[in-house]
Amino acid sequence: MTTREKTMRKITGVLASLAFAALSGTALAADKEVTFLNWVTAEPSNAAVVQGLIDQTGVKVNVLSSSWGDMQKNVFLRVRTKQDLDVYQSSAKWLPTFAQLPNLVDFNDLYGKDYLESMIPQAVLAAGQFKGKQYGMPWNIGSISLVSNKAVLEKAGVSSSPKTLAEFTAALEKVKAADAQSTPYAMMTKDNNLISSDFQLWLWAHGGSIFDDQDNLVINSDATVATLNFMKDLVDRKLASLDTDRGAARRMFGQGNTAFYFDAPVAKGFARDFSGQGADYDVNVLPIETPVAKDGMTSHSMEWGHLLIMLKSDNAKVDGKISKDSPSAKFVAGLSMNDDVQLDYFTKLGAIPVTKTARNNPLITKDKFIVDWNNSLGLPKRNELSPLKDSANYVAIVSEEVQSVILGKKDAKEAAAEMEKRIARILK
Repeated sequence: MTTREKTMRKITGVLASLAFAALSGTALAADKEVTFLNWVTAEPSNAAVVQGLIDQTGVKVNVLSSSWGDMQKNVFLRVRTKQDLDVYQSSAKWLPTFAQLPNLVDFNDLYGKDYLESMIPQAVLAAGQFKGKQYGMPWNIGSISLVSNKAVLEKAGVSSSPKTLAEFTAALEKVKAADAQSTPYAMMTKDNNLISSDFQLWLWAHGGSIFDDQDNLVINSDATVATLNFMKDLVDRKLASLDTDRGAARRMFGQGNTAFYFDAPVAKGFARDFSGQGADYDVNVLPIETPVAKDGMTSHSMEWGHLLIMLKSDNAKVDGKISKDSPSAKFVAGLSMNDDVQLDYFTKLGAIPVTKTARNNPLITKDKFIVDWNNSLGLPKRNELSPLKDSANYVAIVSEEVQSVILGKKDAKEAAAEMEKRIARILK
């Protein structure tokens, strides 16, 4: 072989290697997965269904699961340490906290504000808005309402839904008398977010609030004292128990060990799973208005929703620019704006769809559970702590003071005064 032939062979080999590398790089880029962090797939009863929804988007996804209680911490950790993260799930009440992060996609810019409003009701889109930006794409929207177990109540001789707190307590007593091992009301006594949520719902039922209509702090009130004493009394009389979170409450409800707890519309899906009876158990899942202190008072539920938040990562871009044709954008749209996916989520787990067309589908409009749920709302209110900057600090204060009363470490008046003092200190 001549020197020239040897040289040409080397050049040809190098070019072939470069071509293979380029092709391999293209394939790897095309196959790059969207990293999606969520808490729903961390729940065994939800994992398979939600994975099925993800598969229907047609986008390759690396699904990361986190417990609900660790979700905020894990998002901030991944962002701070520059670990892969493209899309993540958020509770609607966490949006003000997550909005502090850099590089969030405004979905109005991505899809177009007019287009989003043509697809999703404005009231639903509002759950994902912060300071004029659409940082959250609604995934499913509903409320936190009181759910009652018809089978447990009928067994205890309770034939009608309680309207007042006195009637509610009487129903709990009957449930306890019928089954001494039961927890009549699965009150949230574990996890700061859950404790503060239950506390606020009962505070509203007593006619109180954390802030008044002019945003003045008014938590040190007779209503707060009454609410704390009400919650402590339920625990002292074993009508509620310690160390209960939403997961435990859902399990107890489905297994017929509790009569009431606060949850979102997905309660039906969990009841199906934990009862082992599937859709046959739906007749026992009855959302009701939250009982109030006195006849004539307004009942309240808490606004609730799951959002999808998208980061300006490489998977959000096409040719270096944020694009609705990017893998991340296609994934978000596939979960939130595809009626088949939305209705599948509803059929299997009871999640209320967000698109106008899905909400008008007969599956929704003729569903008794949804009709009952809408009748349970009373006047929905937003979690009072969620809009505050660094809201986790305020949530911690409220939950710590609630726990101090439930555990007998403080009396209710002392805890109410301490709540206001501690919140006022960090509001400045």
